[in-house]
Amino acid sequence: MDADVSPPGAGFDCLAPPRWRGWPALQAWLVHHIKRAALRQMHASRAGEMLLLRLYLVGEESSEQALQRELRTCAPDWLARQLDQHLADEQLHARLFAEAIVERGGAAQAATPLDEASEEAPRPDWLSRRKLARWQRLIQRHAPHFSHGGLVPAYAIGLSAEQMASRILQRHCALIGPRHALHPLLTRVLADEDRHIRLCSHTLQRCVAPHEEARLAQLMHEVRDTERGFGVTGALGMYAAGLALRLRPGSARPLAA
Repeated sequence: MDADVSPPGAGFDCLAPPRWRGWPALQAWLVHHIKRAALRQMHASRAGEMLLLRLYLVGEESSEQALQRELRTCAPDWLARQLDQHLADEQLHARLFAEAIVERGGAAQAATPLDEASEEAPRPDWLSRRKLARWQRLIQRHAPHFSHGGLVPAYAIGLSAEQMASRILQRHCALIGPRHALHPLLTRVLADEDRHIRLCSHTLQRCVAPHEEARLAQLMHEVRDTERGFGVTGALGMYAAGLALRLRPGSARPLAA
């Protein structure tokens, strides 16, 4: 078995971060250490820092807001206010990341519901687009098996994405330390992501009926496998990009921490 997967009757244990074993555990270890090395490369040049901020900006807009838009089509009334606050948080994060890019001499503009086609708004890369496509297929395949339809797989994907974002931000904050200029921004976003994790978990527990819990465990396993499948490739690509920007002739040093 690749990971601890909740069996039928295990309740909502599947919503907690997985405890990997075997090859998946080695993959997680590799991703963590490659991304730590990649972060050092990114922070060695101003262009690298701007690229890193763009990756965060794209993550806020391409995945979370895409899921939010889908959720709005089938959300019950009791969930509407939570969705509004969640979306407002993600839009704020995108604006903060865009402002940090501009402060470093770059050009970026966070997309808004009224202007999502801005030329300055970053677009998802090839890997991100592939992952989004797989998420859509998961939603379509699992939706008929839940009384709340696509709401459950969309929130399951959202929970996994929030948990991954929390891990990424924790790693980044630990690496740069509290004296770095980006630390206040990252810790602010991290606090919101941890709150979103609790909200996603609570929503799933409210929406999933007892006879649907086994299906939810299967769904969460597939969602996490999708995330894991892109981990090492994405980490290596991030390292290579940071190294290339650091070694580029005339590369400027980042702003003082």
